[in-house]
Amino acid sequence: MAIVEVDAAISNLAGLCPKEGPRFQLTACRQSPRGYAWYELAVDGAAGEQAAIRNAHIVLRALERLAADVLRTDIRIVSGAEWLELARNLRRA
Repeated sequence: MAIVEVDAAISNLAGLCPKEGPRFQLTACRQSPRGYAWYELAVDGAAGEQAAIRNAHIVLRALERLAADVLRTDIRIVSGAEWLELARNLRRA
């Protein structure tokens, strides 16, 4: 669903994520640009597309807060930012 990027010094982003909330999997990518670590995000889509969109939004926002508040580093959504916009559109509907 998405790929996020953090400083390479953050070697265990998946292990730092909260365990409560939507079901998701965050897996380190095999290759990342030098100096960065990329992680692939997949959310549980068993409850349907709208639930998956909401869950992707929740997890991506939680990762942003984790990076800013706890890790004191930047996080960049390399791909998958469209899930944030889709979630906003669902709330308006």
